[in-house]
Amino acid sequence: MRSPLIFALTALALASACVDADAVTITHGADTLTIDFVDIGNASNLGDTANTVNGNNPGAVNYEYSIGSYEVTASQWSTVLSADSNIGNTGTWSGSQPTASTTWYEAAKFANWLTSGDALTGAYNFSDASTFTGIDRDTALNTYGTIYVLPTEDEWYKAAYLKSDGSAYTLYATGDTTPTAGVEANYSTGTSPWDVSTGAIENNGTYDMGGNVWEWNESAFDGSLDTLSENRVLRGGAWNVNSNGVKSSMRSSTNPITTSNLNGFRVASITSIAVPEPSSTSLIILGSITCLLRRHRD
Repeated sequence: MRSPLIFALTALALASACVDADAVTITHGADTLTIDFVDIGNASNLGDTANTVNGNNPGAVNYEYSIGSYEVTASQWSTVLSADSNIGNTGTWSGSQPTASTTWYEAAKFANWLTSGDALTGAYNFSDASTFTGIDRDTALNTYGTIYVLPTEDEWYKAAYLKSDGSAYTLYATGDTTPTAGVEANYSTGTSPWDVSTGAIENNGTYDMGGNVWEWNESAFDGSLDTLSENRVLRGGAWNVNSNGVKSSMRSSTNPITTSNLNGFRVASITSIAVPEPSSTSLIILGSITCLLRRHRD
């Protein structure tokens, strides 16, 4: 095993050589939050032919965007939760560990708050704290200029597995070689998530897109969000999966009201009008569904 100093210096050198991370400070009223983002370029890239998702090769995105370098932490979650009473529950874990036990809807409200300062307003439409009515990225972009969202499955996949130069996809977010469990990625440990940024830097400057906690995606598991309450994609695996659980071929899903200390999220940032993939089309009104009145617990 590499010494902690050598590991840290190697990660720092890779980060400096390959990608630039930008710390974005978001302020609404008296509340301020800083999130690190990395830019994902190579617009109009092809999807990964090694895998098929709902009949398509995943990872094709025809616009540039940014994604959080890290999973949203328990500390960041707590800040926004205190700022807006419509967000939801207190989550699990603490400090720089990733927040978890947030429903998909609560993660969407967090993204809305980053966009507008209001958990009910942004790319995700809520008529009240308990009723989700749809997704409309384009209107939000026209209104706010920059929006914060849960990444679609293609956005998430590209950020995790496409090399920063766009030349090829890799089997793991850290490359084609299986990451060392408990050192480069947090899996097979069976205990808890570690602090974000603890492991190895990944293809595009992110951390923990393999292991630590599963991450909510915006997309419906079947590729078409035609029912607001249908299962959403989870990607990346968690601390308790084996090496197969952190491969690019692994995807999971659950109901958007589910809470689990294995499930967290990271946010993406978009600053130009994007052509949404089928699971993210403008679903303004598909009927009001009261979706946060109960929870499933794993």
